[in-house]
Amino acid sequence: MSTDDVRGSSEITKYLVSQGHSSIWFIGNLRLPWFARCAKGYFEAMKEAGLEAHFSEIHSEDRELGYLAVKSLIANGVRPTALFVGTDQAASGVYQALQESGIRIPDDISVAGFNDTMGDVLHPGLTTVREFPKELGTHLAEFTLRRIQAPDLPPQQLVMPTELIRRESVRRVALRTADARDPLQAKVS
Repeated sequence: MSTDDVRGSSEITKYLVSQGHSSIWFIGNLRLPWFARCAKGYFEAMKEAGLEAHFSEIHSEDRELGYLAVKSLIANGVRPTALFVGTDQAASGVYQALQESGIRIPDDISVAGFNDTMGDVLHPGLTTVREFPKELGTHLAEFTLRRIQAPDLPPQQLVMPTELIRRESVRRVALRTADARDPLQAKVS
């Protein structure tokens, strides 16, 4: 039993692309399986859109991961239009680092997360992918009881769908012209 992290990540990446974003970075720790699955969905959607995938991989967890990734991007002069962060907890670190740097969400950069554990408490509200852990647990319990009652049943598999939750952290961006000023450039210069 699992959540369809790959499809959910692909869906949120496609949403960012549909909002005009072409410089989208994925933030996560690819050594951890849930980040790796999210990165796979992100990569597939970027490839399908004909866009270059960019990864900021920090070997940490939760809030610190997002915070350090953004500080590193800023220090290196990287100016994406959107960040897709592999968990909402890591996205909270992204929020902190951006706020400390004077970079506004979504005016200067859009941010999206994954798992909808903090999306409604961050300001602005975080666009994210909702998972359904209670429903997954219920199905797991049902499968376990069935296995106890009938040990010879063939193996069962269930992949739970996800849901894209649109909040205020993502904005549509206009196509840039050659002389358009990059709002992040002013913040990091």
